[in-house]
Amino acid sequence: MISSRSRPVAGILSIILLVSCLYISSNLASQPGRDTPSYLNLVASLIFAFNIPILLSWIAFGIVGGIALTAFSILAVIFFDLRMGLYGYHVFTLPFLAAGFIGYAFLRAKDTLDQSYQLRSEKTDEEINLLMNGLKERNLSIQSLEEKLVRYSLLKGVSESLSMALALDDVNNLIVKESAEIIGKGGRVLLFLVDIEKQDLMLAAAKDESRVKEKKGDAFDHWILRNRKSLIIEDVTKEFRFPADDIEGAKPVFRSLIAQPLVSENKVIGILRMDSPREFEYTQDDLRLLDIISDLGAVAVQNAFLYSRTQELAIHDGLTGLAVRRYFMERFRNEIKRAARKKEELALLILDIDHFKEYNDKYGHAAGDLVLKHMAKTILGMVDEADVVGRYGGEELVVLLCGKSKKEAAAEAEKIRKAVKEKPFTLRRQETQLTVSIGMATYPEDAVSEEELIRIADGRLYKAKTEGRNRICSS
Repeated sequence: MISSRSRPVAGILSIILLVSCLYISSNLASQPGRDTPSYLNLVASLIFAFNIPILLSWIAFGIVGGIALTAFSILAVIFFDLRMGLYGYHVFTLPFLAAGFIGYAFLRAKDTLDQSYQLRSEKTDEEINLLMNGLKERNLSIQSLEEKLVRYSLLKGVSESLSMALALDDVNNLIVKESAEIIGKGGRVLLFLVDIEKQDLMLAAAKDESRVKEKKGDAFDHWILRNRKSLIIEDVTKEFRFPADDIEGAKPVFRSLIAQPLVSENKVIGILRMDSPREFEYTQDDLRLLDIISDLGAVAVQNAFLYSRTQELAIHDGLTGLAVRRYFMERFRNEIKRAARKKEELALLILDIDHFKEYNDKYGHAAGDLVLKHMAKTILGMVDEADVVGRYGGEELVVLLCGKSKKEAAAEAEKIRKAVKEKPFTLRRQETQLTVSIGMATYPEDAVSEEELIRIADGRLYKAKTEGRNRICSS
């Protein structure tokens, strides 16, 4: 195989040798003694020497150059033969034609080899490119698998973290935080929970909350709530499932989105969503990860609900929503200590629903529960936020008026008594008038311990009931 670099060398050598042969031929033509054997042998050798530049010319200049130089060499030899009077020696130019044929055959063979080499080279390059692309894809696949392995290994930590969190706010913040870290994409992370009473979405936690305008979710969140399906939007401007007004409203906020419903006991309890101002930010693999996180989050949220409910039941009565006796007594002791420390007053009211047994006997225990709930709602609407209302036992309710003097407490008790009496209450389609009897004791005027205050207030309640009910007894 002749390289492109060797052709100039062959061309230079061809010209040099041709000029040399012509020069020698010219000198021989001018010398005497042409009939001597040595002279004739030299001429024959010189003629054959022309084959070398001819062959080199085919290599260097190709077909056109090779034919031209072959023809020129034949004419030159014939010219010098005639000049030297050697009329028979020009037959030695026949090898020139052979050299020309050899050069031509060489070029054809060279072209064939070049083409074969080119094809093999192209095929080799193609195979190399295929191998390189395959290697690149394999490296990308390995990198993708490594990223997935890291992501999925982090899910174990998410599960452990969520299982340790009991407060609902902690669970919500953990879900948002872990979603952002595991999926590792920019943009917002929003967690909406369903308000059970209103059956509406409420924003529970968020990353980049400053950009959240719809605290109750937008059309995309409500679509997930209705359809109970995941959602992925690669470019909101090319979305066709939503009205044009919703798309136009979304474009300034985000361009791509993934979201998953949080499902517990076959009910949607929330929505976990990620969106970004860039198109094609999220992939199907991101959506699958979000699905796993949302499943873990749904369990954690439901557990937090149950824990909160358990805590609530430990503090508040399940029927009336008032503080249970144990919690009330704990608050009572703490408030007495605080009043003693700050030298303030407080008052204890014990209320008893008049003729409560008659409601149970006449309408049943369910009616009695309704009466208690009505009473609790009425009293809670009358007291201050700092005051404590509890269910002491049966139909007896207790109210702790913090920072109130005896005079102020008596006025508050009177307001409660009047409100109960005047507020209409319908039981089994019959309007019923409720009344209460109230016994009151104050700190530190009547006593300084919770036990003594309860004893005094309870005695005064008994006095109020024996004196005709529907009244307050404070002394």
